[in-house]
Formats: sequence, C-alpha cells, structure tokens
Amino acid sequence: MTLRWISLRNLLRRKGKAAFILAGLVIGVGTAAGILTYVNAVSHDILHKLEQYGANILIVPRTESLSLSYGGLALGGVSFELEEIRESELAGLASIPNARNIAALGPLVLGVADLGGRRILVAGVDFAAAGILKPWWKVQGRAPGRNEVLLGAEAARVLNLSAGGIFPVGAVDMTVAGILDPTGSQDDQLAFTNLKDAQRVFNKEGRVSMAEVAALCQDCPIDDLVRQISGALPGAKVMAIQQVVKSRLEMLAQFQKFAYGISAVVLLIGSLVVLVTMMGSVRERTGEIGIFRAIGFRRSHIMR
Repeated sequence: MTLRWISLRNLLRRKGKAAFILAGLVIGVGTAAGILTYVNAVSHDILHKLEQYGANILIVPRTESLSLSYGGLALGGVSFELEEIRESELAGLASIPNARNIAALGPLVLGVADLGGRRILVAGVDFAAAGILKPWWKVQGRAPGRNEVLLGAEAARVLNLSAGGIFPVGAVDMTVAGILDPTGSQDDQLAFTNLKDAQRVFNKEGRVSMAEVAALCQDCPIDDLVRQISGALPGAKVMAIQQVVKSRLEMLAQFQKFAYGISAVVLLIGSLVVLVTMMGSVRERTGEIGIFRAIGFRRSHIMR
C-alpha cells in the first residue's frame, strides 16, 4: 500500500470528492486557457486598431544639414542639399517584403501661401489616406474637392475665414470647403488641399515634401520595416516615431502581464484545492499508517 494507492482508493470510494477535484482541475485549466486565448485575440485586435490610429513612420528628404541649437535656443540651420522625394519612388514601397504591414501611406506637399501679409503653411494631402492617418479629424463642412481647402481651427480664426470663403494660393483662388475642429496639434494652423492641386500650384508635379506611414508592427518589428523602406528609398531619410511605437507596445505588455498574473493565480488556487483534498485523504488514513509503523514498516516503505 502506497500513498498514491491510499489516495486513489479513497477517491474511488468517495465519488463526490473525486468529482469536486476533477471539477477544480477542469475549471482551473479551462479558465487559464480561456484567459490566455482571449488575451492573444484582444491584444492582436487592440494593436491593429492602435497602429491605424496615426502615423508611426516618417519619410523625409535626406539632407546634409547642421542644426544650430543649444539649450533649447534654436538659431536655424545650415542646409547644403535638399532633394524632394519623387512620387514615383513611393510606389516602390509596394514591393518591399513587408508591404502588407503598411496600413496607409500619406504623401504631403508643403508650400506657403501669402494672404494679406499673413503667411500660412499649405499642405497637399491624400484625403483618403488622411482618414486612416488622422482619424481624429472632425470637419465642420465637407471634404475638399478640386481647388478647395480645409482650414485648421486656428488658421480659420486668424484669417477670419469660414466655409465658402476665398483662400488665394498663388494665382489660384481656392474655396474653403470646411473647417477642422481644434485638434491641439500643428494641424490647427495649417490649410489642407488635395495633393494634385498643391503640386500644381507650387510647381511640384511628381514630387512630395514628405510622407507619413501608418505601419502594423506586430508581425514585423518596426525597425525591420524602417530598414526595408530605407532600402527602397535610398534618397530619403526614414524615421520611426519611437515614442508612439513604444507607448503602444508598453500598453499591450502591461495588459498581457495582468492577464498572465490572473492565469497564474487561477492555476495556483486549483493546485492548492487538489493538494488540500489529497492531504485530507491521507490524514483520514493516519490510523492505518500507524498500524503499519507498529508492525515494523519503515516510513519509506509506506510512502513508496
């Protein structure tokens, strides 16, 4: 007679206790497995949505420049060479190994408009991509069409313009199609128009000033994607917005740690329930164990 045999015989005789132990094991393991499966599914869904919530990679022209700043005091910079990015080169991103991880690509053409002595930055954008890159935009009015602009809240206030107003850009008089609700970002001070209109007005056909990328970095590390884009665009500087990427991954890591902790606690409780029940069965046989000891059995013989 061994300790294992005593416990097994006791469970067979007390089927209710056996069912209780089995239920504890099934519930513990099932709960832990369910939590882990749920965490993996939810983490993937959360990361997918977060990665589409704004750009996390910037593509800018490569420049040989020296920044003149010290202690927060900026004195400008010395730029020796600046080449804008060709729009045709951006099409090559579709052939990189992890092209499927690019959720949106938004080229921008930047220029300056002069309205009565006030200079305002005008950005030509692809509004279809902007819907993914800037989903927080809320427009009072409608999206711009040909020769129309969308004004940031601060720009509209300073220029005293509203929907339907005239916004001259060079020799072209554009119509204000809508006003952006305040975003708390630089977008409040800009005017946005269609990419093709901006290229035509600023004489930049086929060229863009920069591009924003919303990248899905769960299946492909963000650094790998940056290297692949850099290889496809040797004349551009590709940068990951590390603060955005790290904050997203950190949030998911905390969520996963919490779920793993709950799973560990559930499994520990289930194990303790089984252990206490089995030890109780052994204690009930204390008398029999005493008899074995009295007739000469060693403790090692009984426990075997």
